[in-house]
Amino acid sequence: MRFTLMFFFTFVICAFAQAQTGPCTEKAIKQGNLPFADDAFSFMPPYGKPVTGTAATEEAAKKSFSDRVNRKFEWASDHRIVASSSADMAYEHGTMHVSYDDKSDGKHHTFDAVMLNVYKAKGAVCQQVAGTMHPLEDTVK
Repeated sequence: MRFTLMFFFTFVICAFAQAQTGPCTEKAIKQGNLPFADDAFSFMPPYGKPVTGTAATEEAAKKSFSDRVNRKFEWASDHRIVASSSADMAYEHGTMHVSYDDKSDGKHHTFDAVMLNVYKAKGAVCQQVAGTMHPLEDTVK
């Protein structure tokens, strides 16, 4: 009986020791608002081509999305976050429901898109190092 209890407590302690300790945890990614790395890669069809770096990403987003207001984003049930055991890297993927109003055409738009984001620790901070989104063509309205 003693051996069984000691084995159980050792197992529990080891399980907690394996817990994620780095900055790129599932919890951190779910909370959002993680900074982009200075050399982050990003691609979305409105950009026309992939962009690298914070300045290029901000410029592409401003150019492509400045007329979009009332933007809403909601992950579908297939959303998944996978973090390394050391929590120094992670990725998330899934389908996202997107909606917005376009000031230029006055219309409300909704669509589903597949998403992939990659995160990497830089010191004690988890940063997004890559991200891509592609609308599912049959859902664009």
